[in-house]
Amino acid sequence: MKYSFNKTIILITLASTLLTVSCKKLLDPDPKDVIPDNEFLKDFWDAEFMLRGAYQALQPIVEYRFILGEMRADWVKPGTGADNDLLELSNHQVTANNKYTNWKVFYDLINRANYVIENVPRVPTDANNFSSFEKNQYVGEARFLRSWAYFNLVMNFDSVPLVLKAVDDISNVPYIGATNQNTILDTIEADLLKAFATTDIMVSVPNSFEVGKRVSEEQSRLRVTKKTVCALQAEVYLWRSKYAQAAAACSTYETVNGGAPGNKNDWFSMYLGVSNQNLFGEPMFFVAFNFLGREVNPLMKFTSNDPASGGMYMVAPSDAAIKTYNPNYPNSVSTNNAIDEVDRGFGRSYAGRAPYYNRLKSDPVIWKYIGLGTITPGTIDVPPNVRAPYQSESKYHIYRFADVYLLWAEAANRLGDKATAISRINAVRDRARMPAPTVTTSSTTEEIEDYILRERGLELGFEGRRWYDLMRIARRGRPQVLINAVKKRAPVSLHPYLDATLANQKNWYLPYNAEEKRLNPNL
Repeated sequence: MKYSFNKTIILITLASTLLTVSCKKLLDPDPKDVIPDNEFLKDFWDAEFMLRGAYQALQPIVEYRFILGEMRADWVKPGTGADNDLLELSNHQVTANNKYTNWKVFYDLINRANYVIENVPRVPTDANNFSSFEKNQYVGEARFLRSWAYFNLVMNFDSVPLVLKAVDDISNVPYIGATNQNTILDTIEADLLKAFATTDIMVSVPNSFEVGKRVSEEQSRLRVTKKTVCALQAEVYLWRSKYAQAAAACSTYETVNGGAPGNKNDWFSMYLGVSNQNLFGEPMFFVAFNFLGREVNPLMKFTSNDPASGGMYMVAPSDAAIKTYNPNYPNSVSTNNAIDEVDRGFGRSYAGRAPYYNRLKSDPVIWKYIGLGTITPGTIDVPPNVRAPYQSESKYHIYRFADVYLLWAEAANRLGDKATAISRINAVRDRARMPAPTVTTSSTTEEIEDYILRERGLELGFEGRRWYDLMRIARRGRPQVLINAVKKRAPVSLHPYLDATLANQKNWYLPYNAEEKRLNPNL
């Protein structure tokens, strides 16, 4: 594949990128790397290059999505290696100089997606590789990526600058004010309708040794499909309390998916490498990493407590989360799924101290990003199957089946359809070999909603969703759910501060980054 750089292909981020020390070097390509404008955008491979560039921007977002989605909630706590930025997030005392208030990774994805949306239509079609349908499909995928990035910004900052044009030159960087959250969400909804209309059910790729294309199971999980669009639609609609639209999006997802996956064999296998595809449709859309390609999941650094593996033990599972998975931990963990989360608890979502992770009474670690297999708790110190030092290739799931089904349960419950809500919860629990839900159609709306929140923690724990789940429920007039969750894992001395601070909805959002405000006086 050819690599090209010119004034229109240099994908810069907004304001924050411009003051990066290495900026001049990045924006000064060697003459041999430059392809003139009239030689670019000639064929399918140029369109493919643009789209891949957009997808590559997902990898740097993984760290931010994980940290921002977990550190402020109740499922994790600071590890012994937590730095000041993480402590600020955990204590809800975030300053404008905090690393994670810098939104450049999200705007990088937005800018790359804008570039695809503007320029792929210029690429000529050809009968073998790039039909009009595929051209529209690429644009639809980019619309999803832009929408997902903006939705993350809305959930973290409330109102942000809305930029729908690609920035192709430093002098063209727009310093605009923040756009109201509802206006951005309206734009997202409209974009997702277009994305659903133009994306495909499965992704096709060129054959290696013959003309034409073939359906790729792997690429269908690494790229946006109609299922992926439905998932984001459901989440956006739920955020806005549009329950009927959210339920409809989930129903469409099931139709497009051809039913609900029913894999009960190895829940943990969905976190292994890209080559493990025998998952009956569970992974819908994930970010992959390849060590040989110098791509590693950064979450090994945050979650491992083994310095030899690059682990800094910055983020640890909270006591509240562990007790939800395994009520009698650290004294015992059973194989009785009426008591313990056998498939999703100890040795799956979390484990013990390195190198013998089966130690029950040791400091627990998040296992999803460092393990190559499950662990059976015991007293015999046998080193488990753990990833090689610095070599985490674990997937980072953006959406998957269980996520959509629990969003569906949430929407149905709010619509008064408790039977459907419980059915969707049960589908997720049954796949994890757990008993049926304890809530019934006689339970209150709030009781079922709390049970769904609990189930989302068990199923999706440590995947960067928890804080946004709490916010979504709190926005329905239930702020105490969010406040109590945070207090459950915070020091008692911090409880009065949290009560006062989190009672104000504005404090659920991050402050604008200090450098961004200095660069952009319109913020």
